[in-house]
Amino acid sequence: MRMRLVEVVAAIAAHGAAAQTLEVEGSGTTNPSKFFWHIMDSFMAMTRRDIRLTYRAVGSSTGQREFTQSSDNDYTAGLTDFGSGDIPMTNARWQGLQTAGRGAVHVPFALGAIGIFHSVPEGEVGAQGLKLKPCVLAKIFSGAITEWTDPEIAVDNPGMAGIPAGTKIQVGHRNLGSSSTSGVSGYLVAATAAAGCTTDWTLGSGSTLTWPTAPTHTNFHPVEGSGGMTTHIASTKYAIGYIDAGHGHQRGFSEVHLQNPAGTWLTSKMAMESGASPAQNGIAAAGAQAVTAGTIPADAAADWSAVNLYNQGGSDTWPIVLVSYIYVTTDMSSWSVDKASLLKAFVDYVTDATKGQALLAEYSFNPVPSQMNTWATVWSSKITKPAGYADVFSFEDSTNAWTGQGLNVISVKRNTYSLWRAHELELANEALEARVQALEQHLDDFGVVPLHGSGTTNPRNWFAQVMKQMEHRARAPLLLTYRAVGSSTGQKEFTGQASSGWASYNHFGAGDIPMTQERFDSMAAQGITMLHLPFALSAIGIFHSVPAGELGSASLQLPDCLLARVFGGEITTWDHPDIKAVNPGLTVPAGTVIKVGHRTAGSSSTTGLTSYLKQKCEGNGWTLGSGSTVTWPTSSGFTPVQGSQGMQQHISDTPYAIGYLDAGHGHQYGFGEIALKNKAGRTRTSKESMALSPSGVQEAGTQGVNSGTFPSLPNVDWSAVNLYDMEGDNTWPIVLVSYLYVRKDQTKTNPKTAAALQAFLQVILNDEEGLAAEFLFTPPSAAVKAVAQAGADQILYPAGMKSFAFESSTAAYTGMGDNIISVKRTAFDDYQRDLLFKEVDAMKSQLAQLAQPAPQVGGDDDDDEGSTGTAALAVAIIAAVLAAMALLVGCFAYSKGRSAAAGASGTMLGRPEV
Repeated sequence: MRMRLVEVVAAIAAHGAAAQTLEVEGSGTTNPSKFFWHIMDSFMAMTRRDIRLTYRAVGSSTGQREFTQSSDNDYTAGLTDFGSGDIPMTNARWQGLQTAGRGAVHVPFALGAIGIFHSVPEGEVGAQGLKLKPCVLAKIFSGAITEWTDPEIAVDNPGMAGIPAGTKIQVGHRNLGSSSTSGVSGYLVAATAAAGCTTDWTLGSGSTLTWPTAPTHTNFHPVEGSGGMTTHIASTKYAIGYIDAGHGHQRGFSEVHLQNPAGTWLTSKMAMESGASPAQNGIAAAGAQAVTAGTIPADAAADWSAVNLYNQGGSDTWPIVLVSYIYVTTDMSSWSVDKASLLKAFVDYVTDATKGQALLAEYSFNPVPSQMNTWATVWSSKITKPAGYADVFSFEDSTNAWTGQGLNVISVKRNTYSLWRAHELELANEALEARVQALEQHLDDFGVVPLHGSGTTNPRNWFAQVMKQMEHRARAPLLLTYRAVGSSTGQKEFTGQASSGWASYNHFGAGDIPMTQERFDSMAAQGITMLHLPFALSAIGIFHSVPAGELGSASLQLPDCLLARVFGGEITTWDHPDIKAVNPGLTVPAGTVIKVGHRTAGSSSTTGLTSYLKQKCEGNGWTLGSGSTVTWPTSSGFTPVQGSQGMQQHISDTPYAIGYLDAGHGHQYGFGEIALKNKAGRTRTSKESMALSPSGVQEAGTQGVNSGTFPSLPNVDWSAVNLYDMEGDNTWPIVLVSYLYVRKDQTKTNPKTAAALQAFLQVILNDEEGLAAEFLFTPPSAAVKAVAQAGADQILYPAGMKSFAFESSTAAYTGMGDNIISVKRTAFDDYQRDLLFKEVDAMKSQLAQLAQPAPQVGGDDDDDEGSTGTAALAVAIIAAVLAAMALLVGCFAYSKGRSAAAGASGTMLGRPEV
């Protein structure tokens, strides 16, 4: 019985020993942390025994310190069972281990590339990409070259064009110690020495450097961690920085081409894609070259502090390659056999070609070449093992009955639900990504193409007509919208705001005034270049409702400063002596009050009138200043009105009124117009001026070009541009320019949307449908059109963008392309609307004929009742047709609204709804 009890106690003790958690702990570089965690979680899930492996991602330098020391400069023991870093152990730490009678080996397990990335717009770099030789890159990162237009950069980049002169290079650099800083600085030391320009790199090498700072170098930006560098490159225009290449590629950053010692220009991505396999590409080649050259020490336990893979030979070799190491102690004699075996199993798995090495690509790493993968030899020859050591842990890769159920077997047949579920989610995610890619491919051909603008109300109907025609004539489903909110709001939404990261809320803006200097400067401060594209001209006319019989002449005259005194509130009656002096035939009743109409909210027509009066009469009758809003007099003769429609109603409904209005609309309403004197001394109305050849409005534009009023470049501040009181016999003195506001850099815009923008600009700038006049605008003269086209030619579109083309006559096969906008394709409501308009025009003609006095039959007392009845009938018919047209348009709008709601969002891609 006693013997049996001893056996039970021994069994319990053995079970307790086996039940104790076996731990292996490490710390170091953050880059392979996810790779390590994957393997560690798998080990714990696949093992019957209670084991625990942890890894603390704290950086290479901290990983070295915690592996070699228990506290600062105490090398008698370490805090971890292994360390890891993307740089070899420093000489000081290696020497510290030797002095303490300890040793360590370097186990290379992965290679990684450091890439140099930038945010110069693709269209400004050129088709060959940005190329920077070592000496030039050294000068950029040391602060000797500070501008992208520097001649030394231009030497290797002849295709670089369009970068504004003096554009600063916004250099990002890590503010804390990092292996990527060590890699870049080490490369520049090696590469400048090889190129014979060592004096171009003055910052030395290491994980931390003393970088240039303000006030001499305001273009240098310290960032924290890889995340900070990613943000810098992604959000800063004309930036440059360095980061782990895999992450740079994942974010889609543009990469600098470097020239390796073989003279090959390449990016890290090109190097990674070279060779038949990852083990043979331009990253692995750096490792193989280092082994061949004897750069890699034969003794894993020696001092490796001078080892690097910078600027290695080989035609496709990338010149900035880092080695990731596991640091392992050479003396495990005090360890338990189980712990030593578990650590060996972990490193075995990491370095196995079919296990950990095959898993590296998933984490943006490259496997080490076989010449560097010497772990098996290192374990057998360099590690002092515990007494009686034998491998305790083993791997079961396929079913092995009985043996696979062993306590220390790491079996692929054993798992946990959480890891299984994570794997299932990963498979589902891969399947979803494949479906998304397939959908994107489908959308490339037939997807909804959004284009949204906002701004001035004046061209809203013109824009709506063009957008509708483009939607109906395109095979691809276009969704084009324009929000008529006024020039100022259009500018605000185009400019964006700090809270939105200065992203536009529209794809283009429009206004009858140039962008204000404040808004232009706010964009320029963010490195954003905008273009002014003048697309139409319009006259502001001064209209009135003085009865024609009281004028005494064809038109009422009010010279500029007399007009200023009226709108300024100094002259309040139509029979004022100064008005009578220039209009001697005027016979209004004595004391007739001038009913002045003025806009309440900001408007471009207010800007035009007040700016003209300020320019002509400031200090001589005009005291209200200028702008889209001014403080008008509040006397009983002044009436605030809202919008153009309010002004129209004021003039038409108020006797003895005066107001200002877009001239085309004033003429359309048949209002009486006041004649103004232009700079050449010619007095006429805007209608008379516009009827001349060349048109008085077009002539103002031509004079603006010839006089230099329009800047020679479309990408500078245009806020001072106006066409008030220009030279020329025919010129009308109050002319507004309507602009499209477009950002120069469209390289990040959805390519389909960018193509739609390009097509829309082509139609509007060239007035290809002849719609400008139909919507009461004056097409710009050839000189102004040339200014607009020069601006449009500067737009940088996305690489590979497939432009829309226009089919004006039948082109078999090509006309069915999904990027063709064809006049041969239309919609039924277009046809029906055109038919109704033709019928209405015919009825108007008939009505005009019926309205003519009929021949008198039988004397003065006879009325032509038949003629009157027929005219009334015609009016009734036209009213019915107009009602039908209104119903048709309403149904079309309802149908379009439902389609938009069901099939596409009206918001910009990648932007929040506002």
